[in-house]
Amino acid sequence: MINSEHGNKNEDEIARDLSARTGFAYVDLAEMTVEPKAIELVPLETCDKFDALPLYIVHDKLTVAMANPLDTEAVAELQSVSGLKVRPAFSALSAIKSAINKYYPSLGKEIAEDSMVSLRQSASLAPVVEMVENIIAKAVELDSSDIHLEPEKSHLNCRYRIDGILHSMPRIPLEYQAAVISRVKIMANMDIAEKRLPQDGRLRMPVARREVDLRISTFPTIYGENLVIRILDHSRGVLKLSQLGFSKHILARFSDLIRRPHGIILVTGPTGSGKTTTLYAALSEINTTEKNIITLEDPVEYEIPMVRQSQVNLKAGLTFSSGLRSIVRQDPDVIMIGEIRDKETADIAIHAALTGHLVFSTLHTNDAPSAVTRLIDMGVEPFLVASSVIGILAQRLVRTLCASCKKEYTPSKELLARLGLAKSVFYKETGCKKCKGLGYARRSGIFEFLIPDDRIKGMIGEKLSATVLREAAVKNGMKTLRDSGLEKVASGITSISELLRVTEEG
Repeated sequence: MINSEHGNKNEDEIARDLSARTGFAYVDLAEMTVEPKAIELVPLETCDKFDALPLYIVHDKLTVAMANPLDTEAVAELQSVSGLKVRPAFSALSAIKSAINKYYPSLGKEIAEDSMVSLRQSASLAPVVEMVENIIAKAVELDSSDIHLEPEKSHLNCRYRIDGILHSMPRIPLEYQAAVISRVKIMANMDIAEKRLPQDGRLRMPVARREVDLRISTFPTIYGENLVIRILDHSRGVLKLSQLGFSKHILARFSDLIRRPHGIILVTGPTGSGKTTTLYAALSEINTTEKNIITLEDPVEYEIPMVRQSQVNLKAGLTFSSGLRSIVRQDPDVIMIGEIRDKETADIAIHAALTGHLVFSTLHTNDAPSAVTRLIDMGVEPFLVASSVIGILAQRLVRTLCASCKKEYTPSKELLARLGLAKSVFYKETGCKKCKGLGYARRSGIFEFLIPDDRIKGMIGEKLSATVLREAAVKNGMKTLRDSGLEKVASGITSISELLRVTEEG
C-alpha cells in the first residue's frame, strides 16, 4: 500500500507526508539530541517492540519518535512504562532503528543498572524506610484491611480501607513515590525493575508487637505502579460462629447444618462481604481429630490447626477444578473449595457431595436464591443442584455504631414507612476519640439463610427463577438480608444509613 500510494519516495519522505496528513509532528533523528532522562524511562525491549524512541520531556509529557504514531496500543504501553503522557511523533523506521542501536548499547544497560542501584539505595534510606513502616503501623492501629498507594500526576495518594470504607490519609510527595513503592516491593521480594506488568508478593512482619501478614499487589497505571497491601492480622485468629452476628435462630440452624455428613453448603455475597471468615469459622467449629478436612483456597488467609490447607497456583496448573479432583482422592470428610467459578469445579463438588462428603464453597451472587440459578447457568443439571445443595447463606457486613458516641435521633416518617419500621428509638453515628472520629467500630454480619425443603427442591428441578424461589423461601420463613439488617437497626447495633448503603449497593 505504501509503495503504490507514495511511488518511489524514500522512508523519510513518506514519514513527512504521513506527518502532514495526520497532524502528528515529524522529527529528524539525525538532527535530534536525545535526553538521557527520556531513555531511562523506556526499556530497550519496548522500543524494539514498537519501533519507538523516547526523545525528551517537556511539562510531564514524553515525546516519542514512532514509525506508527497511530498505534494506540503502543502509545498506551509507552505511557504505562514511562509513567508520563506520551506525545507521539513520526520518524523514518530505519532512522529509529539506527538511533536505538546508537543510544541503548551505550546507555541502556548502564542506565538501567545505575537506575536500579539508585532506586534500591533510595528505598533503603532511613526516611523512606520510616515512612513505609509508619504507613503500615498506622493502618494496623486503625484496624485497616487494606492500604492503597495510588499514583497521581502530582503526588502519591494513600488510602486505608477501614470496616469496608476507604478513608484518605495524608498525601505522599511525588518525589518519594518511586522509593516508597520500591521499598514495599523489596520487602516482599518482588522485582523492582518490572513496572510494566502486575506483580504479587507477600511478607510477614511484626507491627506493634503483633504478627501481621501482608499481601502485596501492584498494577501499572499511566502515572506509575498502583500498589495495594492486604493486611491479615494473625493476632485476631479465626472468629467463632457466635462472633459473626448471627441471630439465635440462624446460628442454631447453620450450626446444625455444618454437622451434616454430606451435601454442599454455599456462602454467597460480593467481594469483601466476609464469606471466607464465615467458612473459616464453620471449619473451626467442626474441626476434630475424627475428621479429615482439606481446603483449596485463593489465597490461604489464616492457618487452622489440623486442617490440610492448599492454595491455587495457576502458573503450576493447580486450579480449583484440578485441585478438587485430587482432593477427593485424599480421603476427606470435609472439603472447602474457595470458590466455584466454572462447571467443571461445580460438577466435581456436586459429585463429592453426593458420594458422602460435606463440601463448603462460595459464589458471587447478591442473594441466596440466585446461587441456585448461577449453578444452573454454569451448566449444572437442575436435579443435581436440588439433590446436593443443603444450605445457602447470603451475607453482607454492616458497620456497627460506636457505643461511646452513637446518638439517638428520629428518622423521617417517609423513611420509616419506606422501611416498614414502627416508631421507635434509632441511633446514628457521631464520631469520638474512641472510634477515631468515624462513628463506627468493627462490623457485623447480616444474613439470609435458605435451606431448600422438598417444595423448593422441586422448584429448583423445574428451573424456576430466583424470584420465584425467593418468594417461596420467604413464605417458608426465610428472613431477607434487609430483614436481618432491620433487626440490627432496631437493636441499635447499626444505623439506617449504613443498612441502606450495604443493601442498596448490593
